[in-house]
Formats: sequence, C-alpha cells, structure tokens
Amino acid sequence: MTGWDIQGWDPTGKNGSGTKAVEEMRAKVQAFFQRGVGETPILMDVSTTWEVDMAAAALREVMMATLDNFAKKKRSCARSKRWWTEDLAKLRRELGRKRRRPAGIGRAWEGRHNMRRAIRKAKPDCWNRFLQEAKGNDVWTPAGYTSPRIDKAGQALLAEDSSVAEGGHDREKAILRAHFLQGSTGVYEPMDGGSTFEKVNTKLVAALLSKGSSTSAPGDDRISAGIIKVFWQWDSERITQIVRACIQLGHHPELWKPAKGVVIPKPGKPDYSKV
Repeated sequence: MTGWDIQGWDPTGKNGSGTKAVEEMRAKVQAFFQRGVGETPILMDVSTTWEVDMAAAALREVMMATLDNFAKKKRSCARSKRWWTEDLAKLRRELGRKRRRPAGIGRAWEGRHNMRRAIRKAKPDCWNRFLQEAKGNDVWTPAGYTSPRIDKAGQALLAEDSSVAEGGHDREKAILRAHFLQGSTGVYEPMDGGSTFEKVNTKLVAALLSKGSSTSAPGDDRISAGIIKVFWQWDSERITQIVRACIQLGHHPELWKPAKGVVIPKPGKPDYSKV
C-alpha cells in the first residue's frame, strides 16, 4: 500500500465536482476528523516539549484513522509500474490464452517462462533508461514509487575504521560520524525570551503550506502534502499552534524527524559502499 486516494471526498480534486454525494461524504469525513481531534486540547503558547510531541502524535493518529475509514487505499500492481511495456501486455494476453486452451499445461509453462524472462529484462532496462535521461530534481522521482518497509538487508557500508556497517542503525551511525559534526555532550537548554514565534499565525502557515507540492512523495506515514492541505481546512488553528509551539521551544517533534534517503548510483561515480 502506497497511500490514500482522497479524490472521492475532496471537492478540490479532479473528481470533486461538488455533487451532493461528494458534499455529503466530505461532511461525514469532516465530522469524524473533528470528533477525533476534539479529544486533544489545542496547544497554548505556554507548552512543554512533551505536550508538543503528544499533540503532533495525536493529530497524525486521527488523520490516519480518518483516511483508513473513508479514503481509498492506493495499491500498485505490475501493470502500474513504469517498467510495464506493451510487449509485456502482449505476453500476458498470450499466457492467458494458453491457460484457457485444453491440455495447455506445457504451453502455459512456456508462456510463464517467457513472461518472467521479459520482466527481468524490462526492469533494468527501465532503470538504466531513467538514469541516462534524469536531470536535476528528476532523480528523486523514484522515491514516489517506493513503499515504506523495514530494512532487513540493504547495502552494507564500509566505515572509516574499515568496519562493515550492515544494519540500518549501524549504517546511520557510520554516516553521522563521517559527515556530520559531533555536537556537545551537554544538555541543550534553549534561550529564553525569544519572540519570533509571535509572528506565526494562521495566515503565514497557510501561505507556506500552499507552496508545498500536493504530489510530492510522502514520508513513512504516507500522509502527503495534499492530504494535509485538506485537513488544514478543518482545523487550521490546531496545526498553527503546533508550529508556533515548535518555534517557541526550539523543538522538532520526534515523529517528524525520520526521513528516507534514496542514493541513486550513476555511471562513473565513486564506490557508494564506502562511507
């Protein structure tokens, strides 16, 4: 599963024609969402980092519950992949015909063999073609076609001390040691008296949110910017106060920090297995 399709109840989408059925569904979704977020109080200007973390977690939980109940889940199949070609479609139709024929076990086996061999060839061909043609920010396009999963294997990295970092946690530590300055081991205490947070209001957050691409790749929670824009219409004050509290406290909620980096190998570049 790669996310949710909200066009069935979002009048701002291409399928949202403003019909009575769409408006009724939208009202039902809005009521469910507001009932869920209503169980958690809106943050005040005097809040703690723990309260900010809890507010962010509660908001995401209600968003995902609303999407699970009312939005269509996006699922992908082979024919939705970029490597799917017309030749593969012909082989698939041919395989179907062979399966339907009497005494076609042998022919069906041959058809499956040809199909799998063609797929194995189509995947690297598509990838190599993309690497040759990608320009600028296009290299990040594959991130939109990946689905979150637990990293059990992945590419092992050779750390600076010649040790091998295999697991996700070990690779993360090796990259941090090699490319990021080590901070102080002391306890960070933010300075008091800042007033920048007072400039944060609903108008400012709405303007910044509108600049985000609705089709950009979502994070591990699969909540895209387009989905957030819809929920913003229903509870802008709550989201604004979370942003305001983050800036006031100099704190970023833990659940917003994880990110997935995609390293795309290019011909002639250094060995990516070395940190």
